[in-house]
This record gives sequence, C-alpha cells and structure tokens, in this order.
Amino acid sequence: MSKEIEIKQERVRKLLKNQDINGIILRKVSNFSWFTGGGKNYVGLNSEEGASSLVITQDKIFLLTNNIEAPRVLDEEVYGINLEKIILPWYEDEKLIEEAKKITGEKIGADSVINGCKYINLDSLHFPLIPEEIEKYQELGSVSGKIISDVCQKILPGMTETEIASIVANEFWKVNIIPVVILIAVDDRIEKYRHPLPTLKKLKNYAMVVVCARKYGLIASLTRLVSFGKISDKLKQKHEAVCTVDATFISESVPDNRLNTIFTNAIESYKQTGFENEWEMHHQGGPTGYQARYYRANFNSEGIIESHQAYAWNPSISGTKSEDTIITTDSTAMIITEDKKWPMKEIKINGKDILRPDILIR
Repeated sequence: MSKEIEIKQERVRKLLKNQDINGIILRKVSNFSWFTGGGKNYVGLNSEEGASSLVITQDKIFLLTNNIEAPRVLDEEVYGINLEKIILPWYEDEKLIEEAKKITGEKIGADSVINGCKYINLDSLHFPLIPEEIEKYQELGSVSGKIISDVCQKILPGMTETEIASIVANEFWKVNIIPVVILIAVDDRIEKYRHPLPTLKKLKNYAMVVVCARKYGLIASLTRLVSFGKISDKLKQKHEAVCTVDATFISESVPDNRLNTIFTNAIESYKQTGFENEWEMHHQGGPTGYQARYYRANFNSEGIIESHQAYAWNPSISGTKSEDTIITTDSTAMIITEDKKWPMKEIKINGKDILRPDILIR
C-alpha cells in the first residue's frame, strides 16, 4: 500500500478515536477520491455521492459495492490498496449499510446522511496536501493552463458560446481531465452574468472562458479573457482593478494569516481601485482541492492559512474577472494554473510582485 494511503488511513484512524466510533463510511465522491489517491466511485459526473463506498476501521479497509460497479472499481480505482470486499447484487444495494454495521457495530459514522450513522464532515482531513498530491496538482494545473491558452488561440469570431465550450471539453477529455464546470460568455454577457452558462450567442469581439477541471480527484479552477481588437480604457481600468484585488488575495495567502482578514483586505482593495460594491455581485472563492470550493470565504471565515493548502480566489468586476488556483507554501503562494505564454500583468502589492493574467488581444 502506498505511503499516501497510509498517511490518509492514519488521519482517519485519529478521527475514529476522537469521535469514539468503530468505523466510518466514505461515500462522497470527494472523500473517496481523497482517500484512494484519485479513485472514482461515481457514475454520473454531477454526483456528490458515489455508487461504491469504503468503510474504514482502525485496522481494515472494506469496499462496499454492487456487482455492477465491482469489476471496474477493483481493476481501476482501488488497485494496490489492501482491502476486503463486500459485494452484493445490484438489487440489494440497500443492504450494504447493514453489512457495514455488521463490521463496526452501532458505533459507526458516515460522511453523508445515512440512517443510524453519525454524520461526520471529513473535509479537514484533506489537508495539508502531501508531496504526492502537490505533484499531481501541479501537473493538473500546468496542463489546464496550457489547454485554456490554446483554446483562446483557437476560438474565432462567429463561434457560438456552445461551440467554444465544446472545444474546451474536447481538449480536456482528450488528456483524461474532466471539465466539471465550463462557463463561457461573449461580449455583453460577460458584463451581465457572473455564472454564464454557454448559449448559442455568437462571439463578436470579447470572450471569457472559465473552467474547473478534475483529475486525480483534485480540481483546478481558472479564468481567461480574450479580445479581438483593442479594448476600451474602461475595460482596461476594470481589469487592472480586478487583478489588483486578486493579487491582494494571493499575496496574503500565506501561513498564519486569517481568512477573514484576507477577505476584509481584498474588499478594501475593491474600494481603493474604484469599484467598492462589485464584490457584492459574486463570491470571491475560497479553499479548493477535492471540491471546487469547500466553502466561500467571507467576513466570518475563521480559518487560518496553513502551508500546503489549496485556494482558488475569483474576484470579478462586471465585464472582467481574475482566477487561478494556488497552493500555499511556508512563505508564499504557488500559482499552479499559470501559463508562461499568456500575457501577464505585474501587480506590486504588499511588497511583492504578483503576476496576473492580462486580457489576450488577438
């Protein structure tokens, strides 16, 4: 069994002791992927809970699944993990929880709401990221940044938003990365909507491409903007401002800083750049990893930044946005989704030079 699984099993064992339970069911897609190092227990891409589960006890790991899922999951998702199998016919799925309780007795927990089980949120166990996860995350981020750069070079005026979305999806799927979120807006829709689902509207001058991409269970988020022709002074001012806000988030994402303080300072940055109320129009992002966002940071967020956590900040001002995925280190924030070929803006803030993606002019 890999060192990664051993570390995660030890984290779960400590949780079992602290919660005074004999075992816990991992059914959520995010937790299954986290524990197995990227395994998939879902069938539908939009599933929060999978069709297979793990039961973790102090000394064993069990796979709970049905005869439909078992062959693939055993061959492709949990290979190399020392576990015992509990496989029932698909028409007896409801009995799998009974089998779990036979293993653990009544003192059993679960990461989702299951009758007779103590609900426990496992998100805190996902961090700090271990070296193997950071290496995988950096790979995902680098590839994702390059793909979106390439997409923005391929799209042309006259294409619909859905055509652009299809190019994004195709490029990610080709390299076994799942685009779990694709948002595309062109021209005035960028100004109107913060979550622009792609439509049949045709690109004339200006496009925004947003993606959350998943591989190894980890999710990388990024946004890029491309203009066909010179941008207006007003848009240039807005983009400079949103990059400054984003640079504030990134520069302060270092160990021991409080999330609510970072959030407050970033909101002040909106004000200082002349767009005081824009932050109210959309959330600003927050911790990421095995979920696109574990929660949305705000004035009441009590968390403290630690090394080897992941964040995706996404400040926006109507008509523009800045977003990348970062991993915190002992002293700074490492941006993992940047592409060196993309035009960048250098923002000087808090004594640091932070590079943010500019608007690509085609």
